[in-house]
Amino acid sequence: MTMNNSFVFRLLATACILVALAAPLRAGTAPSPIDPGLAPERVAALTEQAFYWGINIAGYYELRYLYTQLEGHPAFRGINRMQPHKQLFDASVRIATTVNASTLYSGGAFDVSREPIVIEAGAVGDGRYWSMQAADQNANWFFMAGSQFSGNAAQRYLILGPKWRGRLPAAFPSTQIVRASSDSFTLAVRVAVTTRDAQDMRAAGAVIDNVLVAPLSQWEANGGTLPPLERQPVVKGDYRFFPRMSAIGDIGKSMTPVDYLQLLSLAINDPALTKRTDSAKELATLAALAPLGLREGLIFDPAGLTAEQRSAIATGFARGRANAKLALEKSLIDMNGWKLQSSLFHDDLDYVAKAGANDVAWGTPVPYQSHSIAYVFRDSKGRALDGRHRYTLTFDLENMPPVTEFWELPVYDEYGYFIANAIDRNSVTSYLQKAGAYADQRGRLTFYLQPEQPSDPEQARNWLPTSATGGFQLAARFYGPMAPLIDGSYAMPAIVRIDAGD
Repeated sequence: MTMNNSFVFRLLATACILVALAAPLRAGTAPSPIDPGLAPERVAALTEQAFYWGINIAGYYELRYLYTQLEGHPAFRGINRMQPHKQLFDASVRIATTVNASTLYSGGAFDVSREPIVIEAGAVGDGRYWSMQAADQNANWFFMAGSQFSGNAAQRYLILGPKWRGRLPAAFPSTQIVRASSDSFTLAVRVAVTTRDAQDMRAAGAVIDNVLVAPLSQWEANGGTLPPLERQPVVKGDYRFFPRMSAIGDIGKSMTPVDYLQLLSLAINDPALTKRTDSAKELATLAALAPLGLREGLIFDPAGLTAEQRSAIATGFARGRANAKLALEKSLIDMNGWKLQSSLFHDDLDYVAKAGANDVAWGTPVPYQSHSIAYVFRDSKGRALDGRHRYTLTFDLENMPPVTEFWELPVYDEYGYFIANAIDRNSVTSYLQKAGAYADQRGRLTFYLQPEQPSDPEQARNWLPTSATGGFQLAARFYGPMAPLIDGSYAMPAIVRIDAGD
């Protein structure tokens, strides 16, 4: 058979692209991935646009790397495999920002490119809050189950990839079959702790253990049920990475602007991260970013960047981060100084505000049906929260946050990570308040936010430690929010500074 020249050239070009994509990334001389005709300001502008579009995608790519590829890291568990965490998160956890300290976690990164996965959750007999939710790289939470959504009975689900074609197992009814929005996604299980004593922790841990997830082939090979976690093989992911990825797990603090563009480049070239081909805005954005070196068929290699290009990238990244934070604050609902984030008012096409949300807390906004979040960065007089000062937060016991499940008030440093402290306390919760853990006086409940423990024993019971240096923030969680915590009509108490000084 004779092939014409044009076909041969296309075949060779395709082969070259595939070889380039499969080759490991390494340092060395290389041409700049950025179009040489782009002026520095245009490079900065495109980097800024890339920040708005992809900050959650970059965070997802790094998190999946920790979960599935970085052997030896505490977060590593392999692909398509859960990892229970039976201790509450503390300041040592640096894999994601603004995590909670009120639930046990289990979860992992899943890839249904080749086959579906099966989820099996045992019954929760003690009425304890639990949830199971899945999200793709765009913070699209496409699956929710648990106390608020499907109850506490035993449950089973089959999750398929968006391009999957084949025969479904006959045992699954339609209500148990879920189509994922991307071939690659994370799955998180949360189980509430209440009194936090040994019995409570054991009971919560048992619920965590009873949620199993694995590929369909394992379910079939085990006779129509999932094998226990210890019998599930640990399979390392084979996604592309660059050497510095092992050093930027603390992504909110350690990722550089060049790291960011490399993460986006890998994500754009990852077929498991299903693109939103039905989004005209996303298609236009990807076309606009191509001259920056962010396009299919090209892996962004920073070795060839000029000093001028690196400076422009840094400028655009910093500008994007600052503008996104401002846009986020403007998009939130004011609740007496607290800024409520509710997906009821979320615009998925507002890339700037969405980037601000994702930069503060990866994967937000979560669906308001699950929980809403209220951030606070300033005190009652509009001054930035500062670890050098002491503050109070006082609730009226007759007007506590209205929820069907529970609330939590966690405190973080300026980057969104928990603060190491002498009593290992990172949040206060409604469960502990109902159990009598905190002191209240004359119908008031006051928490003390300061770096040193109060000398008064009653105040010490209500101490919420902050850092001695730098800023801090709170991101209150309202699980099962009632309408006032969805539309913002509930008035959270303001944080009041109680010491003098600048």
